[in-house]
Amino acid sequence: MEDEISLKELFSIVKNRIVLILSLGILGLLILASYTFFVVTPTYQSTTQLLVNRATDETIGVQLNDINTNIRMIDTYKDIISGPVILEDAKANLNTDLTVSEIKSMISINANANSQVFTLTVTAEDPTLAAEIANEIALTFQKNISEIMNVENVSIISEANINPNTVSPNVVINLVLGLLVGTMIGLAIAFLQHFMDNTIKGPEFINENIGWTNLGSVSMLSDEDKQNIERYYQNEAVRSNRRNRVI
Repeated sequence: MEDEISLKELFSIVKNRIVLILSLGILGLLILASYTFFVVTPTYQSTTQLLVNRATDETIGVQLNDINTNIRMIDTYKDIISGPVILEDAKANLNTDLTVSEIKSMISINANANSQVFTLTVTAEDPTLAAEIANEIALTFQKNISEIMNVENVSIISEANINPNTVSPNVVINLVLGLLVGTMIGLAIAFLQHFMDNTIKGPEFINENIGWTNLGSVSMLSDEDKQNIERYYQNEAVRSNRRNRVI
């Protein structure tokens, strides 16, 4: 018995169960669509950019040293921005019921290597609120950093704007994912049904899979065939009765 399966047989399995596969693909699409549009709360992001750059009248060599110092200070600034000192002051100026912990969970700070610019991004369920929080935190940090570290080297170079486009959920990706997952489940079930089906499907199965010699086949009579046979024997009975009367 061969364990290999031909490409032709694979296509045959898919063709014979195409309704099941498509049905589960559409079902997966509908489930993810319902989850995306009716369950998940959309979120928005707003970003502001800050520059770390202390003004100096020294020579170029000193300026390069200042730049390297400012870059190294960004990691410290990240911790300060997300700390309670800045966030509590920012919350006091915001018209929101969010707690400091909730605001902290909404912000993310990123900086590219060897760059004096770092970004403050706020993710919220309201695009206007996201922009307000980002701008207020940046402004509060700029005002307070001089008192905290006795430096004045932070500038806001780009204010956060209201972005009406959602960052989550991604509708297209979710719908495609639902269709793919549903289709893959349909394929898995189709192949599982095929390989677990031990019924004899035809004379080829006996010859190729079991190795027996096919000696013949028994056909099932249709209702029409049965009626024709019954009429035949009835007619024969009538003819026989007629012959008996003649004799």
